[in-house]
Amino acid sequence: MTVIQHVAFNCRDLKKTEAFYTKHFGFRRARVFNAGNQDEFVLLRLDKFCIELFPTKNTRDLQQSAQPLGFQHMAFEVCNIEEAILKLNADGVKTENIIDCSAIIKGMRICFFHDPDGNRIELMEGYKDQV
Repeated sequence: MTVIQHVAFNCRDLKKTEAFYTKHFGFRRARVFNAGNQDEFVLLRLDKFCIELFPTKNTRDLQQSAQPLGFQHMAFEVCNIEEAILKLNADGVKTENIIDCSAIIKGMRICFFHDPDGNRIELMEGYKDQV
């Protein structure tokens, strides 16, 4: 194996979720499956990583807190965490406070928020591998 190809999400509003990841993280539409049909879904790409978005009619928030097992959150590295937060906030996305993780990795800071469907997302600034 060479790379994780994609993570799949169910979403209430396919267009809104696609617009969110396209605008804030630079994803682009790579493929539409079942185009024009009720079960249409899309694959968004950012370099070698993809997010697959499926429509759902589920109305309960599945990701408002970490699950006991399975998906907990998805993280994106950013160059400037304050700038990324300002852009999210300008679109009405509520973000949590920035957490300084310098005791673990010098200069690292993180911030959590939820995407339009309640999935927990993390921003990371200053991350460095240990090796």
